[in-house]
Amino acid sequence: MNPRAVVLATRRERLVLRSQQLRRQITVELEAVQPAMTWVDRVQDALLWLRGNPFIATAGSLLLAVWRPRRAASFGMRLWSAWKFVQGLRGVRTTLPTARR
Repeated sequence: MNPRAVVLATRRERLVLRSQQLRRQITVELEAVQPAMTWVDRVQDALLWLRGNPFIATAGSLLLAVWRPRRAASFGMRLWSAWKFVQGLRGVRTTLPTARR
């Protein structure tokens, strides 16, 4: 067999073994993140449900506003504050310098 082909075959074999090792390692490391990702999936599902059922969300908000107006106002202010915080983060993200290589 051609010496170059032998070198390439052994290099390929080492790379395949290294790839398998890295896959096992990332699987173990991602197990620590799994609970957070499950939570994110639940929030995303809830938002998708709300987007698909706006009438129910609106009716619930109005019911809360009539039943507990002070609590509804407090909740509204929290939502507004969270919205402004996220908007502020978006502004910071666009002003950060990009990484150069």
